[in-house]
Amino acid sequence: MQTDRFLLTCTVVLALTSTTAMAAETLYTNGQIYTANEHQPWADTMIVNEGVIQFIGQAGDAEQHLSDNFITQDLGDAFVMPGIIDGHTHPGLVAALTDEEGADEPRIPETSKEEMFEWLEQYASDNWYLPIVILGEWNVALFAPEGPHKDDLDKIFTYRPALLFDNSGHSMWLNSVALFLLGIDKDTPDLSPNISYFVRDENGEPTGWVKEFALFPYLGDLLLPGHEDLKQNLKTFLDYLNTKGVTSLVDGGNFSWHDPVYAALKELNDEGNLHIRYEGTYHVYHPTQIAFAIDELLKLREKYAGGLISFNTIKIHFDGVAEINTAGMLEPFANEPGNRGGVLLTTDELTDFILQLVERDINLHLHSVGDRATQTALDATEQARTRHGDALPIEITLAHLETTVPHDIERFKDLEVHANFTPHWFGGYFKGGDLALGPERSFVSQLARTYYDGGANVTFSSDVVTGFEAHRANPFFGIQTGVNRQEVSQGRDGAIMNPPKERLNIEQMIKGYTINGAKQMGTERHVGSLEVGKVADFIILDANPLTSDAYGLHKISPIAVYVGGEQVPITKGN
Repeated sequence: MQTDRFLLTCTVVLALTSTTAMAAETLYTNGQIYTANEHQPWADTMIVNEGVIQFIGQAGDAEQHLSDNFITQDLGDAFVMPGIIDGHTHPGLVAALTDEEGADEPRIPETSKEEMFEWLEQYASDNWYLPIVILGEWNVALFAPEGPHKDDLDKIFTYRPALLFDNSGHSMWLNSVALFLLGIDKDTPDLSPNISYFVRDENGEPTGWVKEFALFPYLGDLLLPGHEDLKQNLKTFLDYLNTKGVTSLVDGGNFSWHDPVYAALKELNDEGNLHIRYEGTYHVYHPTQIAFAIDELLKLREKYAGGLISFNTIKIHFDGVAEINTAGMLEPFANEPGNRGGVLLTTDELTDFILQLVERDINLHLHSVGDRATQTALDATEQARTRHGDALPIEITLAHLETTVPHDIERFKDLEVHANFTPHWFGGYFKGGDLALGPERSFVSQLARTYYDGGANVTFSSDVVTGFEAHRANPFFGIQTGVNRQEVSQGRDGAIMNPPKERLNIEQMIKGYTINGAKQMGTERHVGSLEVGKVADFIILDANPLTSDAYGLHKISPIAVYVGGEQVPITKGN
């Protein structure tokens, strides 16, 4: 089987690289073309002219659609499908939080506090010369629910600032020196109640545990690399996505780093080094931003849009996460009675904002983990539809949806709200949420199959934020995890994430990464499926995922990637 795949790859690559990147008219034939078009799911032949699909169907019907000047590409029975759409990821954060020099450094042990503190003491001794210590990731579950304390870090890093990221990506642990240098004390206001705040002791003093984004107004550009490094890191990650077949994405947000990230992105685009349709966003993570969010998005559009870059979406971090008890829940957390987390806006505030977006034809994308956050967002959407008098002419997406009550799942279809999931989490990637939620709610987490069966438009994404986890942005890694609900590294013997009945089939996964993603972005008239009149964004694979072993899906890789009919330079083996 491996020999057959190798020979197929060599044959098709040689054929494809023997012509120019985009011929005036190209006949692709002798392929297994999965179109993601429910009215015509399969074809063996496709004609592309000037980046647009002119014909798709059977070879016997193609001749009448050809001009006198065309090139034929024999696909050698290879599997072809639409380009993949990543519905929520963070290229800017990956670029900012990637340290190539430290990529192979040992990570903080997650097994016990004792082992972690021993490791930190050794790190402090070995790296005595560092003026500031920025590390990750510590296991938040070891400290739940009270959290870590600055005193423990002070014993190890006494005279220099230390900032440690947790493994949920949603909190930091600071020592006293770091708090002092950043000007944080008992009088420092929190960013948003029950979401982004400084955990405090009985006297109101910060303990050093900072939840969600409370620290961002004080960090400035401290965590950002220089422009050239940021640009190179951004290119490296986007090239990796291309290599794995991604041709469109939605940026899940860059906090306060919009300008440096999008300036670097625009340079890549202008230089011809961007090969992904990139939906940029303005990122709202504290309530006061709502008042000027639309104006800020329009400024980003004016400064950076063009080519493959667009700005049609505002992203709201609507709640937190279960791991640190900041997700907006209907019932209190199991390990912290009385705490239901937080939601950034009230139902009425979000309703008003949605109607403002309707006036400007701007889409809305919300981070929504907890059941109360999701219910609030759906209630606001329903109120906005009532006040508008009809279906809303914008796209509204709720991302993550880790905990949702059954009745609200049923509302997604009727309200035409898109349900975005991150399937590489479906094997139990994040730890600690089960402690906060308790067994009953933990058992019914991320029910993508139930959403599908209920008629919702289900889309998929990678939502990676660091270089360490960037490899999990491979959509075929996500497809395998979504199909099996088991971690890829654990194979057939890995634990199945509950409930097992939520396993998806491969065709559902492919549609979630293609046509459904285009519907989420509002671009389904142009991309997402292989149909006449649509842009020729497609990929040629080295294996057919629909007939591949469910535990080998992550190994599938594109032989060739096309964006607008133009072949993208990719490097195999990344």
